[in-house]
Amino acid sequence: MHLANVKDSESILKNYSLNNPIEKHIALDINEAAEWASKFTKKKVTPSNIAYLIQYGKIQKHQKNGKTLVILQDLQEYYERNMNAVRDKFEEALGEDINWDLSFSQVKEAETTKHVHRLHPYKGKFIPQLVEYFLGSHTDNFKREVYFRPGDIILDPFVGSGTTLVQANELGMHSIGVDISYFNCLIAEAKLEAYNIESVLARCQELYSIIKVEHDKSGVSALENELDLLLGDINKKYFSNDYRYKVAHGGFDEAGVPQAAIREARQGWKELFKKYNIVLDAPVTGSNFLDTWYAAPVLNEALAARALLEQMPNEEKKLLTVLLSRTLRSCRATPHYQLEKLEQPIFEPYYCYKHMKICRPVLSMLNKYTRYYKDTVKRIKEFQAIRTNAYHVLLDGDARKIDIFSAVRSKNRLFYDLLVKQKVQGIFTSPPYVGQLDYHAQHEYAYEFFGYIRRDDEEIGKSSRGKGVKAKQDYIRDISDTLINCKKFLAEGCHIFIVANDQHRLYPAIAERSGLRIIQEFKRPVLNRTSRDKNPYGESIFHMIMV
Repeated sequence: MHLANVKDSESILKNYSLNNPIEKHIALDINEAAEWASKFTKKKVTPSNIAYLIQYGKIQKHQKNGKTLVILQDLQEYYERNMNAVRDKFEEALGEDINWDLSFSQVKEAETTKHVHRLHPYKGKFIPQLVEYFLGSHTDNFKREVYFRPGDIILDPFVGSGTTLVQANELGMHSIGVDISYFNCLIAEAKLEAYNIESVLARCQELYSIIKVEHDKSGVSALENELDLLLGDINKKYFSNDYRYKVAHGGFDEAGVPQAAIREARQGWKELFKKYNIVLDAPVTGSNFLDTWYAAPVLNEALAARALLEQMPNEEKKLLTVLLSRTLRSCRATPHYQLEKLEQPIFEPYYCYKHMKICRPVLSMLNKYTRYYKDTVKRIKEFQAIRTNAYHVLLDGDARKIDIFSAVRSKNRLFYDLLVKQKVQGIFTSPPYVGQLDYHAQHEYAYEFFGYIRRDDEEIGKSSRGKGVKAKQDYIRDISDTLINCKKFLAEGCHIFIVANDQHRLYPAIAERSGLRIIQEFKRPVLNRTSRDKNPYGESIFHMIMV
């Protein structure tokens, strides 16, 4: 294709009308494309976003004089096609009464995962902007009043990874979180603590040093270097940007991916392992799960880190436990596209449907730990700058029957005195959905590695119980029992917000059985899901009050 000269971004963005037909061959570099797309979509688009579209074949890559370019028409057609298709698909599946403002589609990922919210992966959490919308002072045509004020006490009886509590803290509100999963409470507590940043950094570097010693001892470093050079050459040979573009636009079936690439990668893999005499599948821990899903060098590094972790002060120990768990999650011997649901361990190169190239299993945790510890320190530092002195308490227990007053008293007497005096002003929570997730199982690596007690049988709505009539009846009983128990600790006029994908329409029955009344239902499309399932997905936010 002949390319016109690259226009400077100022002339394109100032003189070019988005409503006019576009010049077919206007070529933009990545920075210009990002600036144009930000204007067109009315949301921040970064050069990294444009590079992602090129890398994964969403738009075609061109080059001129060694410069990477994209065609403006391709870019506009991509955004128009996706924006219109998304809206039509969601409205057809979920109805036309959805509130698109609550999609927060204009908010970039760096904000939806801001500061401590990305300390550890957690499937099923809501974004902080949704919590801010309802807890904060913002009003609009849908939310016409302010429900909460600084100094109020907010309760989340299904705390998950702690999003509600973190946002309550930002707003100067006290908070209580309850969860049946000990590890969930640990994640939330690690996010909310006050830290000395220099001390945290020093502790992270201590762990790095002990992992590095084990890493060097194993000899895996030289092996990894040769492996990455080998796979880099193979991927360059077989999986060009043109290949990815064809896959993304239906011009090539990934089932027909060149088998020669896989054969070549695996042959080179075998030769290198023979050369370095490293064994991946040797039993290390005695745990069937850990020895099955991790390469032996990874486990040896992790065990050395755990031994040092045991000697650390409690607050920093919690944070570094979360950091080490995050690292372990990314080091499992599973394809990148199966991180959420383990199917079959793999200890050789494989074709990755996520990255559209040959990838390999992780052989050492050192690189990932290094990246994550730096990210952890950065995120903790960001949150410490805005963190308030509001009280927070995490309670590991069953929200259907826990005595919140007594449990808070055992943790923080000053908070208890305030709680008894003013009670809870609001609930903002997202309960488990019926038959969808097993919350202990998603962090099985952490429970196995750290030896935490599991309470799987006490989970509400476990996926293993299915979505049949009995499962739905049990779900209605369990969620309403939780709300009935929570009512004992609520102030008069308390506002209750429950986020749920209520595809079975169970929440009207839950509200009635709980002695609550639904006064408003907000519907939102969920656009930026991490799952490979791209079907339209929405949530309702039920606003309830006590009858």
